[in-house]
Amino acid sequence: MTDQNEQHGEQGHHGEAHHVNYRKIYITLVVLLAISVIGPHFGIVWVTLITAFGIAVVKANLVVQNFMHLRWEKRIMKWMLATSLVLMALLFAGVSPDVMEHTGTRWVNDAALAATARGIEAPHHEGEAAAEEAEPAGTEAPAVAEAPQEFDAKGAFTTVCATCHGPMGHGDGPGSAALNPKPANFSDPAFWEGKTDAELIKAIREGGASVGKSALMPAWGGLYDEAKAQALLTYIKTFKP
Repeated sequence: MTDQNEQHGEQGHHGEAHHVNYRKIYITLVVLLAISVIGPHFGIVWVTLITAFGIAVVKANLVVQNFMHLRWEKRIMKWMLATSLVLMALLFAGVSPDVMEHTGTRWVNDAALAATARGIEAPHHEGEAAAEEAEPAGTEAPAVAEAPQEFDAKGAFTTVCATCHGPMGHGDGPGSAALNPKPANFSDPAFWEGKTDAELIKAIREGGASVGKSALMPAWGGLYDEAKAQALLTYIKTFKP
């Protein structure tokens, strides 16, 4: 009888140790969620960091310790950690080729290839240093005329613009599904009414908001100078009815 009573006492003790007020924890999580949403609206950096990341750590700790019962089952934590690391490695192995390589098995990273084709000009002083090393002092390197690369307006449209505006300019690209208002339909006569080349080039280079249109239209001035934007607009005009 004594042994049985002791066993029941131990079971009761363990039952109390496992008792958790889930309702209280749930309310706490909801309150912390509200604070983490409200915090960034104050525009104060340290408040944003604390509410966005600090509270996230607290919430994660509450969930892990209570809802996942790891407070009492610490022996499985090492297996969870190992599983997480394996899943992370699998995710990296599956995703990294799309970012680190330009081509693969049955896929091509068109954006990366286009960026590589455009190239990056070396700083002027680096070019001068290389020329000085290649030629001995007192000699002049022969002038080499470089043929200007012709801007591929169609390729630029396909790579950058077609994502939202669609390959035929109908405003039905794959990125348009999540946009409101929808991207412009270049095949719609109403789009072209009252618009000048200067206004459209400004929209291309400075974004839609610069001409009073949707701010979802980004600025592409970093990619296209005035001449390239004009060439791109000339191609876009081919979609006019």
